[in-house]
Amino acid sequence: MSEQPDRYELRARQLRILADLHRKRADELDKAAEMTLVSRSMRRLADLLTEAETRELAEHPDLAELNVQLESFYGEARARPDDEPTA
Repeated sequence: MSEQPDRYELRARQLRILADLHRKRADELDKAAEMTLVSRSMRRLADLLTEAETRELAEHPDLAELNVQLESFYGEARARPDDEPTA
């Protein structure tokens, strides 16, 4: 018959298991923090691209005129029937 571990060994095992769980959660939180920074960077990139596009249209009147012509030709985007609010 094997000898049962004493209470100190059992407590040490419990603490090691708990430490592993905390490490896993810490890794998850680190990844979430990195994704937050990536999200910020992507938002900045989108803002810069929009700004550059707007500036390019403003600097080239023929592009702005073409844009207006296309909008008048195609009209505003029409809402699909399934997008209409229901009463």
